[in-house]
Amino acid sequence: MKIRKITAAFSAAALLTAALPVTAEAVEDKTYDKILFNSWQDAYHVVLSDCYGSEEYNFADKDITSGSRFELYDIDHDNVPELFISDSGYKMGTCTVYSFYNNKLSEPVVLGSYGNSFADPNASYLIHNHQHMGVHEITYFKLEKGVFTKEISFMDNTANEGMEGVEIVYTINGENVSETKYVQEKEKYDHMELIAHGRKTQLDALDTEKDNVIYSYFFDHYTALCPSTTQKNLSITIADSINDIPVTEIEQNGFRDSDNLVSVTIGKNVRDVKNSAFENCANLKTVNFTGNPGRIGPRAFAGCTSLEAFTGMDSSNIYKTYKIVDGVIYRTDMGDLVAYPSGKKDTFFSVPKGIQAVEPNAFTGNAYIKNIECPEWVNTICEGAFAECPALAEVSIYNAEANIINKNTECTVCNSFDPVIPLNTYSGAILTYMDSTAFKWADDRGLNIVLLTGKPIKLTGDVSDDGRVDAVDASRTLAEYALTSTSKDPMFTFAQRRAGDIDKNGTVDAVDASKILAYYAYTSTTSGEHVTIEELFSMAQ
Repeated sequence: MKIRKITAAFSAAALLTAALPVTAEAVEDKTYDKILFNSWQDAYHVVLSDCYGSEEYNFADKDITSGSRFELYDIDHDNVPELFISDSGYKMGTCTVYSFYNNKLSEPVVLGSYGNSFADPNASYLIHNHQHMGVHEITYFKLEKGVFTKEISFMDNTANEGMEGVEIVYTINGENVSETKYVQEKEKYDHMELIAHGRKTQLDALDTEKDNVIYSYFFDHYTALCPSTTQKNLSITIADSINDIPVTEIEQNGFRDSDNLVSVTIGKNVRDVKNSAFENCANLKTVNFTGNPGRIGPRAFAGCTSLEAFTGMDSSNIYKTYKIVDGVIYRTDMGDLVAYPSGKKDTFFSVPKGIQAVEPNAFTGNAYIKNIECPEWVNTICEGAFAECPALAEVSIYNAEANIINKNTECTVCNSFDPVIPLNTYSGAILTYMDSTAFKWADDRGLNIVLLTGKPIKLTGDVSDDGRVDAVDASRTLAEYALTSTSKDPMFTFAQRRAGDIDKNGTVDAVDASKILAYYAYTSTTSGEHVTIEELFSMAQ
């Protein structure tokens, strides 16, 4: 058996009864068995925080033999490391080992081994290896799916052979056995290479302060926790890294209600701006992204009523999850609208062409928006998308099958708060078609509904609503333009106007009629599957 870096001092004079016990069932007073964690980093951070707050550990002690230490090592090679925490390197020092599996922490194993435990890099065993006063004890714990199971324990005092009055004893799992059986069983495990773990890393504290921001250590990354000062007119930069370890997260609610913040620059390594990270920072005017996060959580910037536009989003970033257009954050593929600045002063907004979903709380807290238009391409309005917008008076929903998600928010569209009930309410209007999903949603909540005339037409250009775009549609569109251009009453319903307005400039005119005719010519002379009229003229541009 090869053993590396064993810090324990061995003695050749001892009795068997002097050996330190190993307790597989020994558990710290604090238990975490009822907690579901998002990640192993979060789980181990909680455990370490408890240790840093305990009198049993002293991570500030620089002495290599007495100071507390911790280490990560992947015992079972599942790409999730185990956490070793050593209270000290003294003779009586213990090492507590945790595993993480299926969002839960294991019941820890506590080993008395001079602050070290051992593992074989080619097996899935946690090993207690201890020699004291001539007694050698070695115990193997198999780790599978986050559970440590004691497999076998060997103990002998052969180092005391020849000492007067000492009887040589061999035990397996605490029971005396013959030397022959002991050697045979032990040989099955003697091939393992034992490497000590548990005393690699020392930090004076898990939290550190840099440039008016407090960061917390999560092993492979740091999280920006909160501002470290309440000084007025504070501009902060979320660092790229701390001690060469990247800052990848901004904590949920971390900077919420920080009225002293006026400017935030978000570091290039930040991957997750968590829910409500900067919510209700009323004086926050500037948010600049030097990288491109992988996630911006709901309400991350809701209620920042001085913030008129987001800036940045490095296009060279490998993630490229988001992009900023006119100060608004969208998914890079322009499929979703993610965050609309709460201080943007425009009173009207039409969701741009191609945006299929308005993400949760995208407009929440905007103080100025009065009219939001969701064109036919918007098929999903997520939880709280238009919540808590005090000036909001009209929301137009043109997709008759749009899915409005409203499970957890009192009202996904709301402009006021009724303290008597209490709940968020909406006193404005929902503009939609009869029998649409939006109509049912609004009707179920007793909201004011303004019906759009006609019935939804699914195919752009098909003003006759017969399922095809042809010369009849071009002719009817031209006839409608002849009426409106001479100040006569229009004949088209609202739905027909939407279908006939090919360029979406708000009017039905000769240009639209010409495009319908051109599309009819394309479908009449081209075999195979046809692109839509929108796709055809998009390609032409």
